[in-house]
Amino acid sequence: MSRRYHISPEGPRKLTDAEVNAHKDASRLFHNYHKATKPLYKRPLYKDPKTFLALLVIVLVVILVSEATHKAKKDGKTPEQEQEEVAP
Repeated sequence: MSRRYHISPEGPRKLTDAEVNAHKDASRLFHNYHKATKPLYKRPLYKDPKTFLALLVIVLVVILVSEATHKAKKDGKTPEQEQEEVAP
């Protein structure tokens, strides 16, 4: 959706009464307000089983990767060097 803005040194153009009345729609304003202020999800993320499982898997993967890098740094080896030693 494209909007065109006209900026002039005289300032904004004054709207006529007909233009103002054409934009007065209380039900549309009410709908837009509620659409903008309602939460995205009806249930919290931790109560939605699929989302909770996805978040849990992501957290576990992050923990495993951080543990592997921490162990490699502790031994003084990079993860690539570790893989070369394990794979014959």
